[in-house]
Amino acid sequence: MLTNSNSIDMKIIYIVLFIIIFCTPPLFSQNNYQVSGFGHIEHEFEYFEADEEMEIGWALGEQSLFVSGGIGKKFSYLGEFAINYTINEHDHTSGFATSVRRARIKYNYFGNHSVIIGQMHTPVNYWNDVYYHARIFFPTTDRPLSFAYLLPVHSLGIRAQGQNLGKLNFGYDIQTGNSLEGDELNPAFIGAVHIKPTDGMRIGASFYYNHITDNSKVHHMHEEAHLASSDYEGALDYHLICFSFARFEKPLEILNEFSTTLTRTDSLGMAQSYSNYLYLGYNIKDRFTPYVNCDFIQSGNNDLRNGPFNQIKYGVGYKHEFSPALNLKLQVERYTSFNKTNNPAPNYYEFTMQFSYAIY
Repeated sequence: MLTNSNSIDMKIIYIVLFIIIFCTPPLFSQNNYQVSGFGHIEHEFEYFEADEEMEIGWALGEQSLFVSGGIGKKFSYLGEFAINYTINEHDHTSGFATSVRRARIKYNYFGNHSVIIGQMHTPVNYWNDVYYHARIFFPTTDRPLSFAYLLPVHSLGIRAQGQNLGKLNFGYDIQTGNSLEGDELNPAFIGAVHIKPTDGMRIGASFYYNHITDNSKVHHMHEEAHLASSDYEGALDYHLICFSFARFEKPLEILNEFSTTLTRTDSLGMAQSYSNYLYLGYNIKDRFTPYVNCDFIQSGNNDLRNGPFNQIKYGVGYKHEFSPALNLKLQVERYTSFNKTNNPAPNYYEFTMQFSYAIY
C-alpha cells in the first residue's frame, strides 16, 4: 500500500509529465499524432438569499490534455487526461488531482463502421457525445444539472459504432461496459441512435440500463455538488432514456436535452425522475453570442437512487470569441426550486466570468 508521501510523489510525477507533454507538442509533430491542451480560469460571485451571504473568488478550472492519432491503417487512438484543483470537504485539505477521462482504441473495420474499446464518454446525449471536457467548446460556462445526478458520463467497455450512413447521416452506438458501481458481474448496456438531416443539426435518442447491486457505490457522474441524497444501499434497476435536439447552424443556436430515469426496487416499485436543459443563442458576426438557458431536474418521492429533490436554474449570458483558441463567457444564473415540498434546493444567484483557452 502506498504511503501518503508516496501518493504525493506520484501526483508530482503526473503533474511534471503533464507539463512536459503539454508544453512540447512539437515532439509529436513528426509522428501521426495530434496533441492539444485545454483549460479555463473563472471568477465567481454567489449570493445566498436565506443567509444573505456572499461567496466570491477565483478558481483554476480543469486543465486537460487531448491526444489523438493513427495506429496503422485501421486503428486509431484517442486519450483525454486532466488535472484539476480539488478540496476535500472532510478534512479541508486541497491539492491537484489527476485523472484519465478517456483512453480508447478505435478499429475502423468497414466504411463508417467501427469497434471501440477502452474508457470513453457514454453516447447518452448530444452534450456527452460531442463535447470534450474543455470549457472552450461549451455553449455556456457549466454543464446541465443532469450530469451531476442522472447521467453516466464515462464507461469502460466496448462499443460498436456507425457514423454518417445514408442520406440522413444516420448514426448508431451499441455499448456494454462497467456498471455505475464498478460491478463486473452486472455490466451496463447502452443503445443510441441519431440523424443529422442538415448541416449543424443532430437529433438523437438513447437508452441505458444497469442493474445496481449496491446503491452506495454509484459513481461515473461528474463532481458537481450533490443536492440529492439517499440512505438506500440496496439493489435497484436503473433505466435512463434521453432525447436530444441540437442545431448549431448560424446564426441561431439551439440545444435541448431531455432525460428521464426509471428506477425499480422491490420495496417501492417504479420511481421516475426527469430533467430538461434548454439553450438558445444567437451568433453575431461569428464572434459575439448572447444566450439564455433554462435547466430543471426533479426526482420522485419514492426514488431510492437519489432521494427526493428538485432544482431549477435559468440565466442569461454572453460569449465573446477572441479567436477559435480563446473565448470569454459572462453568465448570470438564478438557482431555486419549483416544488417547495420536495427537498427544495437553496435560492441563490451566481455570476461567472470564465476565460477558456486551447493550445493546438
